[in-house]
Amino acid sequence: MRLGSTKQRILEHLRLRKASAAELAGELGLSKVAIYRHLEDLKRDGLVRVSTRPVQGRGRPLRLFEAIDEPTAYARMCREMLEQIEELYGPGAGVRVLRARYKKELETWRQGFKGLTLEERARRLAEWLTERGYQAESRREASGLVLEQRRCPKLALARDYQALCQVEMDFFSELLGVSLVRECSMTAGDACCRYRIEPDGGAEG
Repeated sequence: MRLGSTKQRILEHLRLRKASAAELAGELGLSKVAIYRHLEDLKRDGLVRVSTRPVQGRGRPLRLFEAIDEPTAYARMCREMLEQIEELYGPGAGVRVLRARYKKELETWRQGFKGLTLEERARRLAEWLTERGYQAESRREASGLVLEQRRCPKLALARDYQALCQVEMDFFSELLGVSLVRECSMTAGDACCRYRIEPDGGAEG
């Protein structure tokens, strides 16, 4: 499905958090009428859903819109393949296949991380993820480094096959050379996937 640039921008906002039409109009610099027109199109195409939230006092409930990440044909195929692998080779076989896939990717990317500080490695990983559609960033906060993903191209698959999230986190940890602690996850309904980067002894080298 090919979407116009405005609808794409609306979806990007709604993937981060729920929003009302008025909020979207203010953020995107459009009229509420134009926003409603785009939202109705997106609802019709199955890309957006609407929910209501009571307001304090009198007044109509607030209508909130959110993006829907339904399984694509590719995601359904991947899920079916993993399920078939588990049926043929037993529980855990799908995870082993995923780990082997990421191990191959690890060998390809590890060379580009050599000689970098931990902060540089985190920034490069965020760039690598963003190139693949994850909308990721790394930053230093008062409590240390964090890595956030505000979009996940595999979200529909991960919801059905949650071992994928653990395999990916292990891959990030191997690539950075340190431990990660997951603080938020989109599969749990959070607005982003957030990892606390825990420096190990000698990790800065």
